[in-house]
Amino acid sequence: MQAYPYPLMKNLGKKLKKYLTDPLVADIFIIGSSIKSKLEFKDIDLIVLVKEKNYKSVEDILYRIKEDLALKNLHLEPLFIDNLFKEQIFSSIIHEGISVRHGKRVSDLIGYHPFFIFTFSLEWLKNIDKVRFAQTLYGRSGKGILKEEGGVSLGKGSFLAPVEKEHIFLEVMHKFKTKFEVKRVFVK
Repeated sequence: MQAYPYPLMKNLGKKLKKYLTDPLVADIFIIGSSIKSKLEFKDIDLIVLVKEKNYKSVEDILYRIKEDLALKNLHLEPLFIDNLFKEQIFSSIIHEGISVRHGKRVSDLIGYHPFFIFTFSLEWLKNIDKVRFAQTLYGRSGKGILKEEGGVSLGKGSFLAPVEKEHIFLEVMHKFKTKFEVKRVFVK
């Protein structure tokens, strides 16, 4: 999987590289819907990993990035390296984030592939809706959306979906009004 799925993200990565020369900046991570394979995304989420708690300097860096990028819907947050493992955002960074410093997905850097496990139940659906759901997900001869989008069946009522395709499978689950749960997982 390429780190930057769209030309816009690649250009963004290039623009952000210059901020890595700042001695306070350890890395910048791009996360969220902008790096998933959506044609349209709502916003761009950036996490600036900072080495020290020098609040004034960090505020300056964030301001310069915002001004330089001049993007609507830009969400920019600092993350102090001392708090990296304490913050909830850490799981999003390792599961879906792109490291600007390395130009790669963080999961690739640590040697794991991120997926979502979907578990679902169809017991409340009418039989016709169960059949339509199965045909959509698995297809008539194994060529359904699951295979097309790189997912893997795990047996009755569950499958793995690539992290960048989560939104596609969420749409299917909502469309058919299935009861489901989604959990983040890594596969070596």
